[in-house]
Amino acid sequence: MFKVADKNGDGKLDTDEVREALHKLGFSWLKDKQVAGILKRADQDNNGVIDYQEFVAEAPKTLKTNLVKLAKKNGGDLGFLV
Repeated sequence: MFKVADKNGDGKLDTDEVREALHKLGFSWLKDKQVAGILKRADQDNNGVIDYQEFVAEAPKTLKTNLVKLAKKNGGDLGFLV
């Protein structure tokens, strides 16, 4: 997933790359403020981007939370995610 999201291939995800990746996953409700919060939470070294290790640490939580929201939005219940 990281490699696909890293559009410019620099080994880091910036705000635009994170936003685009999340929206492509169907998380269209995430606004700029929320994407910025995800980036801030994941960016452990405060350099304004997410490297692979930071991605590995943050992605499971972000994906789980938003997959549950997506399931509820679509009228289903992915109870195995909760």
